[in-house]
Amino acid sequence: MRASDAAAVHHAAPQTGGASPAKARLLLALTGVSSDALLLAWAQRVLDGQLPHAARAEDVAEQVRLLQPQAILIEFDLHTLDTAVALATQLQAQYPEVVRVAVSRAQHPQCMLAALRAGVHDFLDIDEAIATSQQIVQGLLSRPQHTEAEPHHSPAPQLAILSARAGLGCSVLAAHLAWYLQQALAGPAGDDVLAGLLVELGGSGGSGGDCAIYLNTPGEFSFTDAVAQQRRLDRRMAQTALARHDSGLRLLPQPRQVPTLPPGEVRALMARLGQYFKHIVLDLGAHTPAPLLADLLPDASEIWVVCDQNVVSVVWTMALLSQLEALQIPRDRLRLIVNRHDSRLALDAQQIASRLQLPLLATLPERRRELADAVNHGKLLAPKQKGDPYVQAIEKLVALLVHGHHPDAPPHRTPAGPLTQLFQRIRRT
Repeated sequence: MRASDAAAVHHAAPQTGGASPAKARLLLALTGVSSDALLLAWAQRVLDGQLPHAARAEDVAEQVRLLQPQAILIEFDLHTLDTAVALATQLQAQYPEVVRVAVSRAQHPQCMLAALRAGVHDFLDIDEAIATSQQIVQGLLSRPQHTEAEPHHSPAPQLAILSARAGLGCSVLAAHLAWYLQQALAGPAGDDVLAGLLVELGGSGGSGGDCAIYLNTPGEFSFTDAVAQQRRLDRRMAQTALARHDSGLRLLPQPRQVPTLPPGEVRALMARLGQYFKHIVLDLGAHTPAPLLADLLPDASEIWVVCDQNVVSVVWTMALLSQLEALQIPRDRLRLIVNRHDSRLALDAQQIASRLQLPLLATLPERRRELADAVNHGKLLAPKQKGDPYVQAIEKLVALLVHGHHPDAPPHRTPAGPLTQLFQRIRRT
């Protein structure tokens, strides 16, 4: 550290609004190598012209002991992330009661992700309007030390979708359903509302999962990260940390590996998320570990089992039902969706439902070629494609969910097609 930098830091500390050096409301932790002056100037603007108490990373712990701040702003510089992470982790262990806030730039997502994984309570973007940062800082200083779930009249309903084998269309169904449901529930506020959340856990491996690819919405903050950070997960963190689709739908993609999670942690996370979102879709696919199924399925409002229209798929689905029975998931809570349905085949959907002893909820038409073509162009089948049988089937399922779980939501209507719009204009004349 240059001598001039050290002088600036130590000069700032005793001049924060005339506060006694024995106590400070806010401490700025500097971890970068060349941005001290910029960060100090930004912090001074946030504090309405007052110079902040500031310290280098190696001196922060001692300054916390002496000054007893209510909150610590930790610089997460792109070039010194390891230092910032180590400092945040140290402060979490030594001073868990002190609010820790990351300061960085949102245009550097690796900084935001590293901060969240290090256990910070919030994230300030120095490129945001100063008024926004001032409001957040004031809120942090006035709130309790531990974030609790916001009061809510009831938790969001959870829809779990699973299948016996990979490749049966679970993720395609979940991605379409979550997207359409977001549009139905967001209302006039549009994509600013935390309406829909899609959680993906049942992929065969790799980072992100198929839903993130179908929706062209990659995200680094995974389900495992959310479990680890759930006690700091408030509404603002849900808005900023979770991957966001253009429609406003949020995604929690599957981690590279799904570790064994502590009992109760998964259910606690889902309960917290249920306070912020209106509806949660769980893509459990065919590879979700049994302990995770045991944590998720008991609290699911709906459980849909996807099966193809062939004997092999039926046999594998029977094995899945036996697994669910072993997990003490009653069969009467399950509903069947027959995918890739073709009325010309001898084995019809009702026969499959009878063989599996499951009520038939819906059939999804055989549209593999059209779906593959859409995915190859980086998109899904949009709701406005009213003439497509797959879109029609998804819209019926969305209407079912809205009617059953969101009675106060506006009536669900699909976008009118060109012919319908023509008829509407004729009626108005």
